Amino acid sequence: MAHPYAPMGGSFDDRIVGIVIDEFLHAGFIVGVFNFRGAHGSKGRTSWTGKPELDDYISFAAFFMHYISNLQPSLPYNLLASEQSPMSPNFSESAPVQSDVYPLVVLGGYSYGSLILRNLPPVLTILQPFAAPPEGSAAEEIVLRASKLADQSNMEWVTLARDETRARRKDRAKHNTRPSITMGGEETSPGKRRSSREVRRSLEGSSRLEIRTRLRSLSHRRRDNAEVTTPTKVETTNFTVPDVRYLLISPLTPPLSSLAAPALMHKFWSRSKDDHQETVGKHVTLAIYGDQDIFASAKKLRDWAEQLKASPGSRFRSLEVADAGHFWVEHGVEEKLRVAMREWIVDM
Repeated sequence: MAHPYAPMGGSFDDRIVGIVIDEFLHAGFIVGVFNFRGAHGSKGRTSWTGKPELDDYISFAAFFMHYISNLQPSLPYNLLASEQSPMSPNFSESAPVQSDVYPLVVLGGYSYGSLILRNLPPVLTILQPFAAPPEGSAAEEIVLRASKLADQSNMEWVTLARDETRARRKDRAKHNTRPSITMGGEETSPGKRRSSREVRRSLEGSSRLEIRTRLRSLSHRRRDNAEVTTPTKVETTNFTVPDVRYLLISPLTPPLSSLAAPALMHKFWSRSKDDHQETVGKHVTLAIYGDQDIFASAKKLRDWAEQLKASPGSRFRSLEVADAGHFWVEHGVEEKLRVAMREWIVDM
């Protein structure tokens, strides 16, 4: 979930971002939030073009998709069933069987974050640089970190499941511990890391993953020879592309959007004939906005939404909330925002 404009105080601690996080966590999702560069004490500073922030979102989205793909939610129960130790170093024997269900990932953004989200390239374009990243590159660092954190989460779930089983056997209260992961640091040695600006900027900013033990019915591919050790090299695997949906809250419109991210007014990653149709218009998408937004024109948003809905095969939905402003503080509008997200989540 991406946050509002950093120079105006935007960060992943934003109130509306928190509302979105709350609703998805209650629905059983794993939620990832991050800071754009320069936000809330993060390294770097906000650009005047929007392109570096787009790169930030792409990097985190790729990291999160790899993290999700490496999770094994049924692992604790398989291990307990086979009476293996939770400290067993090899997951491959108990990995869940692959099914036809793909991991579901929702890419979201509020305010400036939704502007960046609207300009994301297609999912396959996002993932392509991470398929076989050069050694020591920023892309390899991201994939290695995703793999390591997924292994840690898998082990934490094993430990939690075993503790809860023992607690039930002893009639003790059920444990409510929910692990939280803070992302930072580096996986590759200084000798391998490139000294280029690409590597320095790749992990700038503070990024945080909130991990909850309640999961939706996700299916993750088997990881061969997956060991609970710090990975040192990206292995070539059959990466499962997730089913990606989009959530936009209070999207910005010109002229403000042009001022906040002028470089994104023209898509630079493709020159195909389909450039007129945004990526969000080709996927299951929900856009929610208020008709009293001081940073956006309700008429422009209405016209934009109708244009996307009219595209062949469109799965785009929009909701215009009466009397709602950009910050969703008017009487009763926060609840309408929450209800809209709950209904959309149920439909998924």
